[in-house]
Amino acid sequence: MRAVRCVLGDYGDTVDDRECNAAARPRDSQECEMPACPWISPVQSTPRPDNSAQLHTQWRYGSWTACSVSCGKGKQARYVTCINAQGAVADESYCAHLPRPPEFSTCFSPCGQWHAREWSACSVTCGVGRATRHVLCSNYHHPVDQSFCDSDDKPATEQECTSGPCPSVYNRQRIYEQPYGYPQDPGHHPGHSSWNVPSADNQWRTGPWGACSSTCEGGFQRRVVVCQDGDGRSNSYCDERIKPAESKSCDSGPCPLWNYGVWGECTQTCGGGRKTRLVVCQRPNGQTLIDYNCDMLDKPPDMEQCNLQPCPGSASWHRQPWKPCSASCGRGIKQREIACVYQNQTKIEEAHCSHLQRPRTQKPCRARVCPTWKTSRWRECSVTCGSGVQNRDVYCRLKGAGRVREDLCDAHTRPPFLQPCQTAECTHYTWVTGVWEKCNVSCGDGTKSRRVWCAGPDMTPAQNDYCEPSSRPPSVQSCTEAACQYVWVTGEWSQCSVSCGIGYQQRYISCSMIPSSPGLLAQTIISAGNCPEPRPPDARPCVLQECASSAYWKVGLWSKCSQTCGAGLMERRVECVTLKGQPSKVCRHSERPASQAACQDRQCQLFTSCREVQMRQGVRMDGEYYLKVKSRILQIYCAEMQTDFPKEYVTLRSGQTDNYSEVYGYRLLNPFECPNNGSRLQDCSCRNDYSAAGYTLFHKVRLDLSSLRIMITDLQFSQTPLGRPVPFATAGDCYSAAKCPQGQFSINLTGTGLKVAHATKWTSQGNYVSVKVHRSEDGTRIYGRCGGFCGKCIPQAHSGLLLQVH
Repeated sequence: MRAVRCVLGDYGDTVDDRECNAAARPRDSQECEMPACPWISPVQSTPRPDNSAQLHTQWRYGSWTACSVSCGKGKQARYVTCINAQGAVADESYCAHLPRPPEFSTCFSPCGQWHAREWSACSVTCGVGRATRHVLCSNYHHPVDQSFCDSDDKPATEQECTSGPCPSVYNRQRIYEQPYGYPQDPGHHPGHSSWNVPSADNQWRTGPWGACSSTCEGGFQRRVVVCQDGDGRSNSYCDERIKPAESKSCDSGPCPLWNYGVWGECTQTCGGGRKTRLVVCQRPNGQTLIDYNCDMLDKPPDMEQCNLQPCPGSASWHRQPWKPCSASCGRGIKQREIACVYQNQTKIEEAHCSHLQRPRTQKPCRARVCPTWKTSRWRECSVTCGSGVQNRDVYCRLKGAGRVREDLCDAHTRPPFLQPCQTAECTHYTWVTGVWEKCNVSCGDGTKSRRVWCAGPDMTPAQNDYCEPSSRPPSVQSCTEAACQYVWVTGEWSQCSVSCGIGYQQRYISCSMIPSSPGLLAQTIISAGNCPEPRPPDARPCVLQECASSAYWKVGLWSKCSQTCGAGLMERRVECVTLKGQPSKVCRHSERPASQAACQDRQCQLFTSCREVQMRQGVRMDGEYYLKVKSRILQIYCAEMQTDFPKEYVTLRSGQTDNYSEVYGYRLLNPFECPNNGSRLQDCSCRNDYSAAGYTLFHKVRLDLSSLRIMITDLQFSQTPLGRPVPFATAGDCYSAAKCPQGQFSINLTGTGLKVAHATKWTSQGNYVSVKVHRSEDGTRIYGRCGGFCGKCIPQAHSGLLLQVH
């Protein structure tokens, strides 16, 4: 059997078995075979219960618990159990024939350590004399008061020494012996006369020296010496006179000896007590070894009785064991209780022990080094201008162990991890408004607008992003003019629908608004529902002369205008038929009536923002609307129409497969190569562990109508099927440092009426970044590949992703 302990740290501190992995616990017992036991007559044996069971039982014991004190003398325990052949717990009577291992033991961990200097020269030149040395109490090589070390374990300051026998007493002759196997004189070798004739092809070969036969105080080592020919075969044709030695003497140094300190204080001043001392196994150089390296039978006693004289008045001081150190780390105080007792250990008044010296009840102690607070450097200020905050890391650190739990450090002395910081004064940007324009209608309800822009110091215009969006003044508001009058306006009658016979005529009819204020002549075409009933007819029959030919042009009714507002187109069917209504080809093309005509029901109300649509039409529903963008009517998606600040988005008509951003996740094991000319392969020598990787598809992108700039970080109408979200028009990777980009992005604005402006450029961020951007001739499509080790590309910060009306 052997002891198996769970230890922690570089110094092998014993901890509870549960701290170690139970699956990796080494065995604490193994089978062994000894010579057969001498047979004992059954008549002489003592009867015991179930001898057959005892033959297969043994004591099993666990690891020692941690010492009961952090430094100084304490106690430790372990479990001791009797087990049977199957490993199950058996009654202890079945192991009574075996010596029971101890269940409790003393332990010691000094608060300070005794350090002994070298012994002085012996006081005599021959015979027995005395040698002395200095013994210091120190802590981490710094001398401290001797009270910090255990006086019971103080090394001896003097010892006996022997400088060799004096000539007058005795003289010892030294006898020299050759080690076993030492090579003899070849001339006296028993086989000298029969040696083989040596050859140049035959050589002696030697093996490695074996271990020394003794671990201390001399011994010998052996090795293999063989004769081999040029092909490595063994023979006996080598020259025996030059044969290397097969053994040699060795010396592993002096054997360790038992060393012991002075006896400690007796536990009783009279009436019989105990005193202890430290007994250790040491080499002559002071190195301490485990006890089994010394002869256990010669181990000096570490405890003996003391003060056996009877106590005067049968009273004495009784000392309790020292309690643990008051501090779990650093310096503290150890205390113990004392009591004046009779010889039968009955506690009495302390006055009965006044004639005896009162033992001390406390002494200084030192535990392990205390952990302390450590801080990192302050990080950058949270703002680039004005007042902000900066932070840093604060953690609890134990020397030799690194970062530990924060509750092990004193919370009251924890350094701050936040502090205010002041940078340069901020440049203040404010909204500036222009003069309200006239109402956009001459009568009734309408809207009026004004210019609103962001300005810096000295009223210098700046980008709208620099001003606070929530405080932007309104650029549109409602207005009301005088009441409107609505009348029907009729156009001229068209030609008869036939060139002969019976046909019909049509005319254009619209509802117009006439301002009530004098002097205003402008008319506005509006919805027909505002004009009074009845509506004038827009068609009438017409009769011409009898048709001379057998065929004529037949026309249908005009269709509705193709636009509900503004200029549009209306159509009708025109065909050549006979008098019986059959199709014909004999009509004159010069007389063919028109099949298309221009039309306009009313003038369109054009809005420049979703907010204007919301205010003027009272619309609160998200959807597609026609807005006037830079003198062009475009279809814009209005979102968050239920709020006071709706947002404008461009729907990407080409679909999400042509509008995506990617940060590639694979990384080459050798980042200074570009395999396969930059093409992607799934079986590349790389690993897929880039934490910033992601792939995002875009359905709509947000557009700032005033600057025509895409807000690339708005991901409301996007989808990220893989990894982290990636902004629009952005790509990157951590694949290679050899100009081998793998990250991709794609932009397709086909069908939106917009294109990417020539002023839009992409800039790189990171290390070893390569940027490759391709654009179509009309600017509606952009494709880019970007990446590095590690890096990405984004639109330039000062201009962003700018668009133009296509």
